[in-house]
Amino acid sequence: MKEYPYYIAGEFKKSNNVIAIENPVTAEPIAQIYETTSEDLKSAVDAAREASLLWREISKLDRANTLREIQRAILEHLSILAELETREIGKPHKESLFVDIPLAADCFGYYASFLETFTEELHHTSDGTDYIDYVPFGTCGVYLPYNVPLMIFGFSCAAALAGGNSLIVKPSEYGSLSLLELAKVIDRLDIPKGLINIVSGPGVTVGAHLARSPVDLISFTGSRGTLKKIVSESSVYPKKILCELGGANCTVIYNDADCEEAVQNVLGSAFMKQGQICIGTSIVLIEEKVYDRCVARLLEGVKTITLGDPFSATCTMGALPTKGHRDEVHARVQELVNKGNRLLTGGEIPSLKGYFYPPTIIEIDEILYEEFFAPVLLVKKVKNNEEIKKILRNNPTGLVAQLWSKDIVNLEKIAKTVSCGTIWLNTFARMNSATPFGGTKQSGWGRNLGKSGFFEYVQCRHLGIGFDKSPVSGWFGIP
Repeated sequence: MKEYPYYIAGEFKKSNNVIAIENPVTAEPIAQIYETTSEDLKSAVDAAREASLLWREISKLDRANTLREIQRAILEHLSILAELETREIGKPHKESLFVDIPLAADCFGYYASFLETFTEELHHTSDGTDYIDYVPFGTCGVYLPYNVPLMIFGFSCAAALAGGNSLIVKPSEYGSLSLLELAKVIDRLDIPKGLINIVSGPGVTVGAHLARSPVDLISFTGSRGTLKKIVSESSVYPKKILCELGGANCTVIYNDADCEEAVQNVLGSAFMKQGQICIGTSIVLIEEKVYDRCVARLLEGVKTITLGDPFSATCTMGALPTKGHRDEVHARVQELVNKGNRLLTGGEIPSLKGYFYPPTIIEIDEILYEEFFAPVLLVKKVKNNEEIKKILRNNPTGLVAQLWSKDIVNLEKIAKTVSCGTIWLNTFARMNSATPFGGTKQSGWGRNLGKSGFFEYVQCRHLGIGFDKSPVSGWFGIP
């Protein structure tokens, strides 16, 4: 069985605590990783702090060159990285190969270009100059989710490195292999040892230790429950925290929408990656006149989704990461149905070896702001614009929303009333490395991607340079 040691200060290390990695499609072990010891984590923090002092002095153009090297390295190893993510996580290989890993690489290219064109501010006055530049925080602890670990590595770490920070990256214990494989490639780059460290192991131990450590910033992508633990642990050594937490994302289909196009996008946003995407649709609100038609088309579309081997060309949906997660999802579905909500399709554990769960659609009468992070979609009939606005306004989360209608003027009005980091009008997943991404309300704070993402990882600094007497010279009349 292949072993994947963790990576600290340019060294690959193992511990006595071995963690077996299971393929969720076959329910069989495929590799093993090691739980980073508290001593090694301290070494990682020390090395990262030393490396940050060197990295912050490197010119922006040289940083840009390094980012392009990382971009090339990811693309040159695209095949193996995509294969590892699919084997460990269970998502269809085409998603890893054509979307997730390439987008990670693109982030490094984007921030390289950003650095090549970025300039500081100068403000001249009659008695001096004010110079505004941007300095790194120092060392960033970056927590990655299991569903798209390399993609989020690109989202967060490219900007952090561009800003002059060093990294301690903690992938989920259910999504570590692609990052630990990438460490072998990073090790061959001409960068300060300790600039990029990748630690592995459970969140309750390694994740908690990292939160308590003297890093200067934490970037977290995951659940609200885990964030609360990180915030509590980080009080030992307070630091800035960025977080993206997903949410009960709503899609609205109005009477005048292009029903076919809307349904295709709902299917994609609800069931891609087994419903394990933070931008996925949890709840679809459909106006009365087109409700029956849209639901019928959704049910027809679900029939075309094929569970199975994610490396097969015919597979369109893989498995959930663990048996425990699959069983928890099933229990929640049963609970909703037992409360009187109507199961329209799915809702039964299939007789397959792995941790599969079928695409499931549940019709609800009363609004439920539920995110399953699984292939479960809630549908609700709505009467009018006022009901829609109320539901959207009362959503305690606010990551993304989709609005479908031919009346763009109305959509723009609705969008202005919705508290969301991203709102898509008659489209889905329209985003790239230049567009900011993040949540509002219980979906998190801060942004990744775009210039907004860069500024999250740097601190603004003012240098006031006097060429004559200062503003307080002679204030007390001293000759």
